[in-house]
Amino acid sequence: MEAKQSPDQAHDLAVRIYVELVARNTEVTEGKVKMAASAAHLATLSLKLAEAFLEAEADAIAAREPVKDFKLGSDDIAKWAK
Repeated sequence: MEAKQSPDQAHDLAVRIYVELVARNTEVTEGKVKMAASAAHLATLSLKLAEAFLEAEADAIAAREPVKDFKLGSDDIAKWAK
C-alpha cells in the first residue's frame, strides 16, 4: 500500500529521529565532542526510517479498514451449511 503522507510529516518525523540518533551517538567530554557515526549518515538513516515508519503505519491502518467489496452469494452460505 502506498503511504498517504505529506512531505512535512515525513520531514518532522525524520528530524525527531535524527535528534534522537545524534543524542545517542554523541559523547561530550571536557573540551571534546566525539560522534560514533557521521552526521550525514545519521541524517540519511533518519529519512529512510521516517519513510519506512509512515509506510508501515499506513499499511496497518489500511488493514484495519472494513472490506468494502465483499459479495456474499447463496453458494457461499450452502458451503457453510455442509
